[in-house]
Amino acid sequence: MTPPSTGAGGAARGDATLSARAEWERRQEEQALAYRFLGRCFHAPPSADWMAALARERMFREWPFHSAEDDAAAGLALLAAFCESWDATMLGRLTWDFNRLFVGPGEMRAAPWESVYRSKTKLTFQEPTLAVRSLYERFGFESPAIHREPDDHLALELDFLAALSGLAAEAARDGDGEQLAACFEGQKLFLEQHLLAWAPRCLALVVEHADTDYYRGAARLARGSLVESARLCGLPAPAAPDGGRPAAAPSRPVNPAASRRRDW
Repeated sequence: MTPPSTGAGGAARGDATLSARAEWERRQEEQALAYRFLGRCFHAPPSADWMAALARERMFREWPFHSAEDDAAAGLALLAAFCESWDATMLGRLTWDFNRLFVGPGEMRAAPWESVYRSKTKLTFQEPTLAVRSLYERFGFESPAIHREPDDHLALELDFLAALSGLAAEAARDGDGEQLAACFEGQKLFLEQHLLAWAPRCLALVVEHADTDYYRGAARLARGSLVESARLCGLPAPAAPDGGRPAAAPSRPVNPAASRRRDW
């Protein structure tokens, strides 16, 4: 039997799929750079040297991972303006802002763990923690403070997306189609089942409660970047977050500034 013809419509859809995958492949290097930076923003307060370098190099004027999202443009503008007005006396304010958002003491304004937003108990080290740990292991990565710091911290999840992007870029350079396909499916799964399911809500809380344009800008840039990553993987944009708080704070404070075991 002769298989039915796909017709012009089917051919067009096939071409569009190939074109979309080619765009995803082409942008993996820049995506990796973006999420490495964003992961660092939410992992620990910035150092004086780091801020001086950002101000000197004006990196936000030539941001590598472009997005049509308004959030991305607004985030870049906030970060650029903050860095252009930077002086070392502002460092204490950044550290204070980081701690009140993500550490404490007292109630965190934007708890940075997936489990707090997605588990029934609203505590850390719940089902999402184990699920992301399994995904990390599938690609040869491990949380740097495994069993002591939750694997589903926002910074670690952004780092993992950067790591997958780096693996994909390397596979593209090597012509490794099997690894490239695995990275695409891994990114799509991780975005759909993890980052896009909770990070927009966390980042909305950062925008709402941050005292500095550095963190407001980083949060908006991260939101816009995640929408762009979703588009590249053929996923719908995440629903607009309601900006509400998690039902409860984590059961115990965990230090998100713990040093990493591996440079993702």
